[in-house]
Amino acid sequence: MTDRISKNNADIAVRGRTGRLFLGILSVFFCLFLLGVPVKRAKAAGASVSISTRNTDPVVGEEVYVIITVRSSELIKGFEAYFSYDNRVLQFVTGGSVVHGNDDEFQIDDTDRTTSATKITYSVRFIARGKGSTSISLKKGFEVTADNDASSKLSVSYTPLIVMVKNEEAETAAPKQTEPPEETVSPETSASPSPTKKTVTASPKPTPGKNDIAGSNRLRKLSLGEGTSLAPDFSPKIKNYSAIVTTDEKKLPITYETEDSQAEVVIRGNKKLTEGKNTIKIAVTGTNGKKRVYRLSVTIQRTAGANSKNSANKLNVLERGKKTYLVGGTTIQLLRPGKGVMPSGFVETEVEIDGKMITAYALEGSKESSFVLLYGKGNKKELYLYDKKENALMPYEKVKSWYRSLGGESVFEMTEQERTIQSLKYVIGIMAAFCGLMALFAVAAFLRSRR
Repeated sequence: MTDRISKNNADIAVRGRTGRLFLGILSVFFCLFLLGVPVKRAKAAGASVSISTRNTDPVVGEEVYVIITVRSSELIKGFEAYFSYDNRVLQFVTGGSVVHGNDDEFQIDDTDRTTSATKITYSVRFIARGKGSTSISLKKGFEVTADNDASSKLSVSYTPLIVMVKNEEAETAAPKQTEPPEETVSPETSASPSPTKKTVTASPKPTPGKNDIAGSNRLRKLSLGEGTSLAPDFSPKIKNYSAIVTTDEKKLPITYETEDSQAEVVIRGNKKLTEGKNTIKIAVTGTNGKKRVYRLSVTIQRTAGANSKNSANKLNVLERGKKTYLVGGTTIQLLRPGKGVMPSGFVETEVEIDGKMITAYALEGSKESSFVLLYGKGNKKELYLYDKKENALMPYEKVKSWYRSLGGESVFEMTEQERTIQSLKYVIGIMAAFCGLMALFAVAAFLRSRR
C-alpha cells in the first residue's frame, strides 16, 4: 500500500513538473510571438512629409536635388501630392516615372504601389534658374493612404523648404557685354553734311580694358543663358558648338565678353527661333579688320503644350570627332572609367540613347535594369546614374544613398513588412516544433501514469 502511494505521488510530481515546463515554454514563445508582431498603437494615425536638400544656397546654373520623404507608423500604400515653387528661381527637370512637373508646380503620383512601406523617399532634380529665393511647399489636396482594410487617409504634417539661389558669377566675374542689335551701321564721314544724305553718328567705343588683347577678334566668354551648356565647352579657339535649349522664347539671352573691348560683334539668327535645329552666327571683327565667326547649332525644345511634359529630361548624343557628349539639362563628355572608378558588382554593357549605342555599366545579372551607370566629365569627372525609362541623368554621388532598387519607379527604403513576415515564419516554425515535442512528453507521461 505504501509503495502504491509513493508511486502515485512520484507520478503526480512528474506530471506537475512536465506541465510547468510545458506552460513555461509556451509562455516564452508567446512573448516571442508578441515581439515579432507589430503593435497597433492607440493614437491617431498620421504621416509626416519632409522636404530637404543639401544645397540650400546654390549658384545659378547648378543642379539642386530636393529629397521628399514620407514617413508614418502605419504602412503606406499610396501617396499623391502637388508641390509649388517659384519658376523664376528653379527649373524642374525630372523626378522619375511617378513625378511629373511643369514650370510652376510638380506632382508625385505614387498611388499604384506594389509594396507598402513606412518610409518612402523621392528625389526631384531642379536647375537653379535665377537669383532669388523660393519656398517648395505642399499644396492642398494631398493624400497619404494607409495599407489597412479601410485604406484610410492619414493626416499629414510638413514643413516647407526654402532655397536661396545666388548669382555668384555676376558678383565675381568681369562685366559682360550684352547682345547688340543684329544690324550695325558704320558711320559715314564727310567734310560737310549733305542735306540729302543721312549722317549716322558713331557711338563712342568702350574704354580699353587692362586685360584687352589689342586687335583680337576672339570671344573670351560665351553663354546662351542660365542652365544651358555648350558642347564642347567654350574655348576662344573653337568656332563650332552645339546646344539643346528648352524654352518657349523666340530669342536666347546670349551674353559674351570679347578679348578686345574695341572689337565689333554682330549676332545673326537669334530671332524668331523655331522648334528644332537653328543656326546662330556670332561675328567678331577686330580693330585690324579681321573677322572670326562662331557658329552655334542650337536645338530648341518647347515646354508648352500637353505633349511636352518633362521635355527638359530629353538627352541627345552629340559626336565631335572622337568625342561623344550627352546634352540635356546638363552636358557631359563620356569617358572610359579607369581602374577602381566603377563600383564593385557592375559590369560593362550598352544602352541606347538618342538612337546611338553608348557604353554603360549595369549590376551583374541585371543588364535589363532601368538604371545603369555612365562615366563622364561635366564640371568634373564623375559617375552618373542614367534612368532608361525617363531618359534622365543624375550624378551618382548625390543619389547613391537612396539608390535601393532597379525598378525605375520611386526609390524607397523597404520596410518592416517583409522582415516581419519572415520573422513570423521562423517563430511559428520553432513554436510548432517545440509544441510537437511537448505533446510527445505529455503523452509519454500520461502512459507512464497508467501503468
